[in-house]
Amino acid sequence: MNWGTQISTVIGAVLGISATLLADRVRYRREQETRDHADRRDLYARYLTALNDSSSSLRLIILKQSDPAARYEAALGAFRDASVLTRRYEINLQAPSAVKAKSDQTYRLLRDWRDLIGTRPGLALTSTEYLEALDIFHNARKDLQSAMREHLRRD
Repeated sequence: MNWGTQISTVIGAVLGISATLLADRVRYRREQETRDHADRRDLYARYLTALNDSSSSLRLIILKQSDPAARYEAALGAFRDASVLTRRYEINLQAPSAVKAKSDQTYRLLRDWRDLIGTRPGLALTSTEYLEALDIFHNARKDLQSAMREHLRRD
């Protein structure tokens, strides 16, 4: 019996199996990274959508509600209905610290804007206080979008 042939066959089989396992592992990692990137992109889109939905609803409250108590309740409802806080928690679990920081800042500014609308009965769309709060929120949201884009680009 020729042991050299059998050893060569075993070594060839081990190398073939190892190469296949390595290729499968590399393919799995690449697919996982693609899924993670898509999940993060969807998460970011959902959070930005929640911010936009909430801010749009808050603007409408000024037009529709004149009673201070009703305005405050509507502002709280608009904020809650858009699921901004839920989306923020998701961001805090999955995003890097730079995106988390921008997310927290944008959330706080939206909440401040909500409180302004809910507590200032005479506030109008043309009020200086309203326009300043809106401008600060929009700038923070733009900064957040930039941080998200940068993260997705590097990812």
